[in-house]
Amino acid sequence: MRLDERDPHSTRQRLTHLTGVVLCGGESRRMGRDKGLLPIGDSCWAVHMAGKMAAWQIPVVYSINLRQEASYGAVISPELLVIDAIGLPGPLEGLFSVHKKLPGRDLLLLACDMPDLDTATVATLLDAYREEGDKSAFFVFQDGSSFAEPFCGIYTAAGLAGAYQLAVAGKLSDLSLQSLLRRGPTKKIPITNKDVFRNYNEKGPAY
Repeated sequence: MRLDERDPHSTRQRLTHLTGVVLCGGESRRMGRDKGLLPIGDSCWAVHMAGKMAAWQIPVVYSINLRQEASYGAVISPELLVIDAIGLPGPLEGLFSVHKKLPGRDLLLLACDMPDLDTATVATLLDAYREEGDKSAFFVFQDGSSFAEPFCGIYTAAGLAGAYQLAVAGKLSDLSLQSLLRRGPTKKIPITNKDVFRNYNEKGPAY
């Protein structure tokens, strides 16, 4: 039985250590404008991605950089915004900044520019997280590929702690999410529908 088919109250009890993170702090150079604030229906991409976790009532924060504070604060409650505060390159900056603010929380990381991600894929990830709590990270990968999909992944507080200390000390040799997912015992979950991981960098979907 899948996680999304179980009793919702029971499911929520198992997910009490989890916080969702919508990663919005990229430069959006190829898009030419902030992807997280692009309109979709009556909302924007960032809030749309947070909605992927709503069925499980997972609390969500939004990872942004300092230049985005005013624009995001106009559409999202400021207390839900976590501003980059580490000084690392790429997505690790956002992930570790949230970990620094919420060190005891396991983090479900989603990117703001993957609006096609379906809740069934999120449910599969949460199912593995519920059943195998001894792993440092949980992530999906496309069938026939060894490449992890780091923006639909769960990074546990215990798994992040050691890597965070190495990163801020300048001792993490590879500053990438792929490298982080190779640290410690991890759970790989095969996903065959690669279309849900379509990343929109130059133009958005026709919503």
